[in-house]
Amino acid sequence: MKKILMTLAAIAMATTMNAQFYIGGGIGYSHSDINDVKTDQFKILPEFGYNLDDQISVGVSLGYTHSKSDDVKSDGFEVAPYLRYTFAKWSMVNAFVDLGLDYAYTKVGDVKVNAIGAGLFPGVAVNLNDKISFVTKIGALSYVHASTKRNDVKVKGDEFNVGIDGSNLQFSVYYNF
Repeated sequence: MKKILMTLAAIAMATTMNAQFYIGGGIGYSHSDINDVKTDQFKILPEFGYNLDDQISVGVSLGYTHSKSDDVKSDGFEVAPYLRYTFAKWSMVNAFVDLGLDYAYTKVGDVKVNAIGAGLFPGVAVNLNDKISFVTKIGALSYVHASTKRNDVKVKGDEFNVGIDGSNLQFSVYYNF
């Protein structure tokens, strides 16, 4: 994992002569309370991207996830490539929507979970200057298919999410090369 992140960071640094690359990082937090089961999830998401033009960008977010549901803890890895469309620009503020794919793997003891998803994620970027942007994503229109395996027993499930709320809140800071 360290080798992959270091290689991607080296590639990003090698291309600093071109102002179309960005590198950043973000954090995400969600909390749910369903049937008296409280779940908290924290994500660390380094992000790399390339601006194809003023409106279209492509990027990938690589992340580590830690989750706690009552007394059960889990850790996982996530890869999420996306295509970003910036549909409005006002002075320092840009409004965008990401079309993203997501793969996540989580293991809790002998339980393994693989999840694949896709969705639209609206957001706002505040350009503090030519190099630094503060980015937030709120809400989602998404679908996730998950497969859980424990020993030889498999369980599959689907989730559909629509909403602009705090359950899918993410913050990032970008450095534009």
